[in-house]
Amino acid sequence: MITIVTGLPRSGTSLMMQILKAGGMSILTDNIRLPDINNPKGYFEYERVKSLQKDNTWLHEAEGKVIKVIVQLLTYLPTEKKYAVILMERNPNEIILSQNKMIENLGGTKQNISMDILKNTFVNQYEKAEKYLSGNLSFNVFKVNYNELLTGKLEIIGALNKKLNLNLDFSPYVIGKVIDTTLYRNKIVL
Repeated sequence: MITIVTGLPRSGTSLMMQILKAGGMSILTDNIRLPDINNPKGYFEYERVKSLQKDNTWLHEAEGKVIKVIVQLLTYLPTEKKYAVILMERNPNEIILSQNKMIENLGGTKQNISMDILKNTFVNQYEKAEKYLSGNLSFNVFKVNYNELLTGKLEIIGALNKKLNLNLDFSPYVIGKVIDTTLYRNKIVL
């Protein structure tokens, strides 16, 4: 089985990769994208994922490991394999805020698209991925809300471990070492 961490960009996928690694899971990453001000603990990406729609022959390398795949590429995973999927959820307004801050930190300019259009795009992409995953028996899916995770609902991790049958060490001590609430910098308070 392959464990997939997925979600929209800036939805907490890197944090979940850190948690899984701390719990004892093997991570498939190439360390090409190095930690920076936006993700000081790392991105945990694997460059070959970006070309998944053209070439998925390397997926055997991910057996028994966890790999990060953005929601837009999920449909290119071969369905003859079995996957444990962790689907990260985050307030779309926070995603936009975080993306704009990341672009600014990297010296770029903010996206010149209205917040409503971006939000609708992200919501549509997420809903499309959610529908695809729920309609396919190859995927055992567990949703994790980024906002709840960072505000201390650590029982989420225990439920994830049980539902996906990961058998990892997710003691509060281990998780507490990974979750850094000071990195929850782009939040919308309702």
